[in-house]
Amino acid sequence: MRLYLALFGIIFYSSQVYAAAEISIGTLFDYMPSNKTTYLKKIMNMGDSTAFIKISINEIKYDEHGLPYEVPEQDAENRALIASPSRLIIPAKGVQATRLLFLDKKDTERYFRVRFVPVQPKNNDGFDEQKTEKTHEELTAGIQILTGYGAFLFITPEEPKYSTEITEDTNNAEIKNNGNTTIILDFFESCNKKTKECSTATKLHILPGSKKQLVKNSNESYHFQLIEGDKTKSIVIGN
Repeated sequence: MRLYLALFGIIFYSSQVYAAAEISIGTLFDYMPSNKTTYLKKIMNMGDSTAFIKISINEIKYDEHGLPYEVPEQDAENRALIASPSRLIIPAKGVQATRLLFLDKKDTERYFRVRFVPVQPKNNDGFDEQKTEKTHEELTAGIQILTGYGAFLFITPEEPKYSTEITEDTNNAEIKNNGNTTIILDFFESCNKKTKECSTATKLHILPGSKKQLVKNSNESYHFQLIEGDKTKSIVIGN
């Protein structure tokens, strides 16, 4: 059985400081709808120097033990997901966008990590040479300390099926995904019934065939928004 959070241990970006550009990729989790094969991703440069960004894409799969692993980036003709453009020049305080194109069949849910990596531009690396030369003097020695920013993209199958099963007994509760598409537990928090204090809200993803197990406590309850596609339901466990 695949662990519901196993894949997310490999996707968060580094917290190193990038001297020239301050890149924001918006949300860390993105979802391509069942009726779409493209997804527009915006990248902002909140710094004071031009940012040169290369985009790389790796598919995430699972081994026989249910553990995630990253597939090496494929040759252009074998890629299921591509970015167009795959290189961006973002001026200071500016915004650029890339379109993620899914080229394969959408018969099952698939997962991709999309990295946005600031680089020091060189000749013949795909960037506009005139713009590269114009901004080269803006780049300091600090550019050698680079930060990679990773987003996780869910490719929803063409025919999504949602089937969430929630079971409880005296001591435990279980949330199981019997469908073929990831479900989301948004604003998930545990709350003390007496003090009304709650933990920091988080977002959890439960992949198809996976489950989330909870330990019940007489003084504690769990609250979250169950999201199945475009449907949202408020759930309380241990009320």
